[in-house]
Amino acid sequence: MKFVYSSHAQNETLDLERAGDDFEIEIGGERARVQVIAFAPPRLIFSYNGKIFDARVARAGKKHWVYIQGATFVFERAESRAARDAAPGAREGAGSGIVVAPMPGQVRGVLVEQGDAVTEGQPLVLMEAMKMELKVNAPHAGVVAKIFVTLGQSVEREQILAEVIKRGG
Repeated sequence: MKFVYSSHAQNETLDLERAGDDFEIEIGGERARVQVIAFAPPRLIFSYNGKIFDARVARAGKKHWVYIQGATFVFERAESRAARDAAPGAREGAGSGIVVAPMPGQVRGVLVEQGDAVTEGQPLVLMEAMKMELKVNAPHAGVVAKIFVTLGQSVEREQILAEVIKRGG
């Protein structure tokens, strides 16, 4: 299975194949074996390149959020992503500037104010979901038109968090 994952506004491809109870993965042309030690959602403990990792995993729709060593990665099957990107207007935040919560959680930080100029990919809202910290980013450069949430507020999946209007638009 091929997955596209993103971190820090960059996308990479991960090829994952089951090998008995373990997995063979390929990232950036390098192959490695991942041994699953324990999996009791949302916690996943695994061994990779001789090191033990403790991760938190959550699923929202077709996306899997993985929090590991202070970083959050978003995984989506490559086929699902390609189909979504090909459908006009189907991409979250595409053109609209509406920023939504990727999953239920709690607002841990509002990093911008109404009227602030922002760049594409700039963190707007910090959320906590299933003990993972999620940065919800600006879909494009522009100006923050409205913030719809406050610090400590509980939000549902796809609840509107903010709106960013493109400059000149």
